[in-house]
Amino acid sequence: MKYFKLLAIMAGLLMCACSLEEENPSAITTDSDWKTAAGYQKLINACYYDFIRITYGQAEDTFVVNAEGGTDIWQDSRDGSNGNWSRLLLYSGDFSGLLGEAYTSFYATLNICNAAIEYATKVQGLSEAQVNALVAEAYYLRAHSLYHIVEQYGGKYLATTPTTEAKKTLECSKVNDFYAVILSDLEFAMKHLPVSHAEYGHVKRAAAYSLYAKACLTYAAYTDGKGHADAITTAEAQELYSKAQVAADFLIDNAASMGVRLYDDVAEVFDENNNKSNEEALFVVCHSMTQALNPRGNYYNRVWKHFSAYNANNAGVYLDGLQASYETSVNGVAVPRLAKGNDYLQPSKYLIDLYEEGDKRYDAFFQDKYYINKANTADGKGYQWTEIDAKRYGLSTNRVGNPEYNIGLGELAVYISRETYTQEERDAVPYAIYNIEDNYKDPANPGKFYPSLSKFDTPSLYAGSNASKPYSGADCIILRLGETYLLSAEAHWRLGNNAKAADRINVLRQRAGAAKIAAADIDQDFLLDEHAREMCGEWMRWFTLKRFRAFESRLQKCNPQITEFDASKHYVRPVPTWVLANFENGDEYQNPGY
Repeated sequence: MKYFKLLAIMAGLLMCACSLEEENPSAITTDSDWKTAAGYQKLINACYYDFIRITYGQAEDTFVVNAEGGTDIWQDSRDGSNGNWSRLLLYSGDFSGLLGEAYTSFYATLNICNAAIEYATKVQGLSEAQVNALVAEAYYLRAHSLYHIVEQYGGKYLATTPTTEAKKTLECSKVNDFYAVILSDLEFAMKHLPVSHAEYGHVKRAAAYSLYAKACLTYAAYTDGKGHADAITTAEAQELYSKAQVAADFLIDNAASMGVRLYDDVAEVFDENNNKSNEEALFVVCHSMTQALNPRGNYYNRVWKHFSAYNANNAGVYLDGLQASYETSVNGVAVPRLAKGNDYLQPSKYLIDLYEEGDKRYDAFFQDKYYINKANTADGKGYQWTEIDAKRYGLSTNRVGNPEYNIGLGELAVYISRETYTQEERDAVPYAIYNIEDNYKDPANPGKFYPSLSKFDTPSLYAGSNASKPYSGADCIILRLGETYLLSAEAHWRLGNNAKAADRINVLRQRAGAAKIAAADIDQDFLLDEHAREMCGEWMRWFTLKRFRAFESRLQKCNPQITEFDASKHYVRPVPTWVLANFENGDEYQNPGY
């Protein structure tokens, strides 16, 4: 996909904090350029710019923590010591500093999409159908941005035309007004988006159906009037459930003609060989191994790092025989690439225990094994245990210096085990076994020996020159068909058809090798559990708990580390304080309680 940086910067700056006054540094006159066929295509391309540059992968990639953190399935690996990251994960103190990237990027995307929608009526040299196909991308991306803005922050500033001047105050709009635009935009996108694109990464029609189903289900939850909403009626909620069911089922039943399919084997979904042409993906944000094609140059995709337990730090998963390295061969022996992660997010014990025996999603989605890639033996062929390493894993020091316990290059070094091994069994094998049960002895204060979410970890696409400061050229799968099955199940359940809900879920469970469930098994907790098993880490857990109004019950049940959640304020996030400082009504614009 070609991105036109100058054009995107010009448009994006118009909205950044709603307060920057920028002069056009180029000779381009947007009014005349955007009216041409080529110029309008550039404008549509520019609508994707901040999703790549900030929201999904590049920058510090804080949005994945906004979207997944503070929930039942993710805990703080740093036990409160990691500044804004920890505060957001624990709802502790002022965590607005970690929300600025998402706030800026979604509003910047909104603004340039508004420009694209406004200029759709002015384009010359294209047929009505061609213009509709192009502007449908802007409609989708606007709806996507508005959905995340209103769910994160509640009824805030709603712009449907481009903001071209600095604003002194910001007006609040009702949640209902946001959803009126979101649903209308997606209805246009469902009708006019192309089924496929020549350039991978442009949003296609299937995505609009799935997001429409999710938006309908989400809006239906506002019978309680949360977040500056006028409470909708039960009848209106039922109508929204029906619309969600129709949209989700249409996509599932017509997946082949819509250019997507559910992979037969769950291991294929995040197989790195499928990353650049994923058949289950509905919407993908592309990153490139070519530095010049990334908006931030050599600052590549970072999302995978936050879930990694390997931090090259001897407080957790580490050995003298493991090092951050892009090498695939050491002294003539094949070894896997290993990059240093951030050790920010670890799965709760509840999430790990959700995967029953035989459920292949655990092995497909998590990394629990590490292999020697650094030699410390005299012959340069393997690793010999040190006392520090043995003690770190609670192993007998009898293995120290004992060649019978040496581990060859490329061989198993560390295994984070769901099965609980005895001390005798752990001391009998050359590699380190660490029992997950031991990591979660105190569930509110877990250790650092945990399985890493590996959905986004694609070693063949590691980038940058230093594995200790790694990036990735992997694409981010933002929406996929697997989620649509869950949305369909939820809609049918809410409409009273548990049998159909079970059918949808059983398709996912069958491909994962999990036991079939019956209609009687379907309730809110089961649906939330299945969402966690299938979709953990994929930018939506916080939104899912909010849609189900389940923070109170799930946090207490599943994540004892969170003790400061306050339902009176934490169903919306704080508007970043630096944003508020730019406006005369900043105090009034902030959400209650912050």
